[in-house]
Amino acid sequence: MKNLITTVYAAVLLLFSASTYADDHASSGPLFYGQSIGVIASDAPAVLAAMNKWRNSATGQKAPNTVVLLQNIVNGDYRSTHGINIFYPNGAAMDAAAELYAGSKDWAAFQGAFQSLVETEWENTYAIMRAKANAGDVSSTTPVTIVYGFTVTDPAGFMSAFDKMWNSDVIQKFPGAVYLGQNIATGTMPGTHFVTFVADTRGKLTEAIMAMQSSKDMATYLEAVGDSREIEAINMFSELQRWSNGS
Repeated sequence: MKNLITTVYAAVLLLFSASTYADDHASSGPLFYGQSIGVIASDAPAVLAAMNKWRNSATGQKAPNTVVLLQNIVNGDYRSTHGINIFYPNGAAMDAAAELYAGSKDWAAFQGAFQSLVETEWENTYAIMRAKANAGDVSSTTPVTIVYGFTVTDPAGFMSAFDKMWNSDVIQKFPGAVYLGQNIATGTMPGTHFVTFVADTRGKLTEAIMAMQSSKDMATYLEAVGDSREIEAINMFSELQRWSNGS
């Protein structure tokens, strides 16, 4: 269980639009909310076609959210082949989506088709608390994400160390996007928080992570954070398709 992305949060995220949701500073509250679903899909093209049909339907085009289809690269003990992230700008958008879907024939048709194509393995919800996501940080339409899921046991001690790390060059100059998330509901999956790194390609992300791990900023952070948090999972996935407001 500990070998899964504590959220596949994914995603992770290359979330909505970097120019809209970027925030290089500590946030007083959530920047936006997410829901992630892990599925086992034997016919990925059919899943993509079903999602395309739904998002291009009359109801799907009105959906006040961003949906991302992901392909797992490293997924630990879980059998999920793909992940789906649904991002909402706020709680009102969640409620608006639920009201929109209620009684919708488009939604019912999609659910029937989707459920016939996949086996759902897990679900969770979370809030994105911080984002270093500036215009140009990620330009690829199929970026790759790595997520560090962890359990915080000493919130004050962890945040003291993390604040310094967040403001360091190794994070603020990371060649991609960086996010801090807090779990809201995770079912049986461990973890209270996660940090997500996104870059254009797998190679670029791998080299950036290795450079960060060997940096002085990271050494200082590891010494300061101590045992205030426990790593639960480190996992990787790539983005296949994104739909924003039905597009």
